[in-house]
Amino acid sequence: MMLAALNDFARERGLLDDPLYETKAVDFQIRLSPEGKFLGLVPTQDERGKGLPVLIPRIPQRSVNIAAGFVVDNSKYVLGHEKEEPPTRAGKAGKGAVRFAAFLTLLREAVAQTDVPELRAVEAFLANEKARAKALAERPEDEWTGSEMLAFVVGDSVTPVHQLPEVRAWWERRGEQAAALGRTGLCLVSGRNAVLAETHPKLKNVPQAQSSGASLVSFNANAFASHGLEQGENAPVSQQAALGYTLALNDLLRKSEERRYRQGIQLGEDSVLVFWTNSTAEQESLLLNWADPTEETLRRFLEAPFRGLEPGELDERSFYSVTLAGNSGRVAVRDWFQTSVGDVKRNLRRYFDDLRLGEAKTDQPIPVWRLLKAVEAPSGKGLSPDLATRMMGAALRGHPFPRQLLSASLDRLRLPPADGKLEREQLRLRVALIKATLIRSHAFSQEVTVSLDKNNRLQPYVLGRLFAVLERLQAVALGSDLNSTIRDRYFASASRTPALAFSRLLPLSVHHAAKAGDEGKWLERTKSEVMALVEPDFLPSVFDLNAQGLFAVGYYHQREAFFSKRTPSEPKSPKGEPSDSAD
Repeated sequence: MMLAALNDFARERGLLDDPLYETKAVDFQIRLSPEGKFLGLVPTQDERGKGLPVLIPRIPQRSVNIAAGFVVDNSKYVLGHEKEEPPTRAGKAGKGAVRFAAFLTLLREAVAQTDVPELRAVEAFLANEKARAKALAERPEDEWTGSEMLAFVVGDSVTPVHQLPEVRAWWERRGEQAAALGRTGLCLVSGRNAVLAETHPKLKNVPQAQSSGASLVSFNANAFASHGLEQGENAPVSQQAALGYTLALNDLLRKSEERRYRQGIQLGEDSVLVFWTNSTAEQESLLLNWADPTEETLRRFLEAPFRGLEPGELDERSFYSVTLAGNSGRVAVRDWFQTSVGDVKRNLRRYFDDLRLGEAKTDQPIPVWRLLKAVEAPSGKGLSPDLATRMMGAALRGHPFPRQLLSASLDRLRLPPADGKLEREQLRLRVALIKATLIRSHAFSQEVTVSLDKNNRLQPYVLGRLFAVLERLQAVALGSDLNSTIRDRYFASASRTPALAFSRLLPLSVHHAAKAGDEGKWLERTKSEVMALVEPDFLPSVFDLNAQGLFAVGYYHQREAFFSKRTPSEPKSPKGEPSDSAD
């Protein structure tokens, strides 16, 4: 199902229109005379020094193997360039020489079967070692990387040799002949009889995978084979289908000027979610900007909240999503699902509604990576590798969040806050995750609100509010003499074992109120209002995980209410708490 959908995408977007060719950036043209004399190395780069995209014969799949391109390839193949040629045994050619020999052999095959003067000129140049050395000398040795793509132009022509009609015709005939030699069978993707692929092309730009590419489908060891079958025979897929799904995924995974992935969202260090629809490119761009906003799109969203998530005429079109994880030479599928564009838009709106908290600019989407970074342990470890995948999948499907988000957020809140301007924002992100997790799990009968709810009588929420009041009393009373707040010392115990913690904190608050002056009187009245909601003669001995989460929400709501309602006698902010100007 997934590979079939990817093949449909490749056909609809024209990626399979010319399977023998691909678009790659060519950095230089080697200009030759009709006799094959070297005339110059001409850069074909833009103002940023990047090669211009050109349609070239498809480069064969390679990692450690030697496989040459036709007429166009990198400098290692075209010129035999090797930065540091390793020592070899006597009589054995180095890798640069072997690559060059493979490139020249394929070219001579074309020369023998055609009558194209330009191909003979290229052959004459390649056969002349001094001419190749002269081409390399056109640039300083340290500027050659081996990855520069080189093409050929002969005489006064502006058309590269590989794009000449006679050359294209030969390349296409050769491709047809090679395909005819392959074994045919029933393709599991298309359901048609076709020439089967022995090996599948590789995916590029998957995190934690090899830079040369990694396989989604491969049988390259005896342990992966069965019943005497070899390589692609274990899961028969046609050459066209294998090329189609690979082209589709590589198109979604390729880098763009604004993003690491043209249409993908990085989830953690080793996985990426890519998606596509059968609607429009504009619709896909809007969905991507919401699911994974950039700094530029964040500014636009402030001007037009929820732009693109309104109901539309294309909402019934299909939406597809696959999450890929790299592991050296292999790619694993962590998640795959199909739904409608309308469902995804509704689920994204609900996702951001669930994360809304306090008086922040809540119509501004928050990237998944930023939310998870806020709940990481200071060491950067502790979250399971697939947590981001499960969270993003829940957001797009409208499902409950993983429970690990709740426990991770609470664990991070129990640590003393960092001393910095980002602490208040980090606290908001952690509590937002807690709130969204509680809402989606339907943990409480009463609604978990966006901001302070003075009518909420649920005891975890009330005691969280009370803890915020006590913290504020201490801050006002001690001011700059405050070395550590009650949040540093008591938040963990107050949220887990409130009876034990508040039996110490409430008597301490009387002492703080006596030193807090006029604002202390106002805070004492606030404390009395909150205490009136506490069940008489009862403090719970233990809170479960859901109750601890609601405690954190109540604490945050009451704390933010203090920030929004300043008094003239506002004291200096305690350690780790920025003033309004820092937000």
